[in-house]
Amino acid sequence: MMRFRYTAASLEGPSLTGEIEAIDEAAAAADFGRRGLMLVSLTKIGSDRASGFFTFSIDPQAVTSFLRELALVLRSSLPLDEALDVAGRDVAPRLSRTVMLLRQDILGGASLVQALERRQDVFPPELVAMARVAEVTGDLDGMFAAVATERERAQRLREKLQGALRYPAFLIGAAIMVLFFFLLHVIPQFAGLFNDTGSKPGSLVSMMLSVSGWLVANQERLAMGAVMALAGGLLIWRIPAARSGIIRGALSLPVVGEISMMWQTTRFLSNLAVLIGQGVPLTEALSVLGALFGVDGQVAFATAHDQVRRGGRLHEALSATGLFPPVAMRMVRVGEETGELAKIAAEAAALYGHKLEKRLDQVTAVIGPAAILSIAVLVGGLMVTIMTALISVNETIQ
Repeated sequence: MMRFRYTAASLEGPSLTGEIEAIDEAAAAADFGRRGLMLVSLTKIGSDRASGFFTFSIDPQAVTSFLRELALVLRSSLPLDEALDVAGRDVAPRLSRTVMLLRQDILGGASLVQALERRQDVFPPELVAMARVAEVTGDLDGMFAAVATERERAQRLREKLQGALRYPAFLIGAAIMVLFFFLLHVIPQFAGLFNDTGSKPGSLVSMMLSVSGWLVANQERLAMGAVMALAGGLLIWRIPAARSGIIRGALSLPVVGEISMMWQTTRFLSNLAVLIGQGVPLTEALSVLGALFGVDGQVAFATAHDQVRRGGRLHEALSATGLFPPVAMRMVRVGEETGELAKIAAEAAALYGHKLEKRLDQVTAVIGPAAILSIAVLVGGLMVTIMTALISVNETIQ
């Protein structure tokens, strides 16, 4: 997206100046035409975010805090443009600039939905869908509060998931670094002792000495190769098809697949509850929720959307996707039959969130001790092997 500084005039009011985001100059000019404004000048001032490999995004937690504060300000009956001005003062500079552009669009005649749609890299599609309903009902503060509450709950769960993954990753990384330290700096010291005595160590020790010698001789090449592999991995990760393939491979693992399904189910049910609770039509809610599940999920949700639009039942359409467990789909069916889909979905989301947290605690409790024990066995095994060989050499000399 590009940023432009503009001056526009309307038939009824004074000239307007400000900044706008658009794909290019033609798109920016067309946007003013749709709003009934005559564009006087348009000057490109750069992009709101860095492009290319290094892309800097706005902190999602900062966006959540802003939405929470905006809901509180709107509750005091301030107009939307003034509420945006108040809530956007004490936020991070990048978010403050986005809020300023949002306010300028609204002052320029755009609706809240139109302004939000131009910045879906910051404000998610579910917020746009609920804003479309809230503009009709007038419940903007309730809509922003509902979105903020759901984002806060999702962020707490995401932090729990990341913490459960971060701990074993740290232990595995520490084990790899300890292994390389011994092979590069400790084992070569013992190699000199074997050479001085002229004794021939056993096959296991010989293999360790050979691996250590090869690593020492090629450590610069290996370091360069590791850097290139990391850069290549990051580039591959940015390719959607490759990323989807890697994720599918990871999800085929037993424990990872189970945790992922719980996480997806919790996200789907909680977002469904918020969207339906705010009055978003079910078909539009399905269109929005498909974006939460990647390329494969979007295809599956598109099929479910078509079935529901043609009069099919939601739980039947979702069961056919295979994305969610049968128990969750039975709870969705109960919500459809009782007419309390939003309430049942919220309760089911809380249930699966609790199950996910409990499962993460169980996995962390197993992986932590297992990783520590593996490190101890690895280091201890190396030292015992070397010391046993040295003792044998000493006894031979004596």
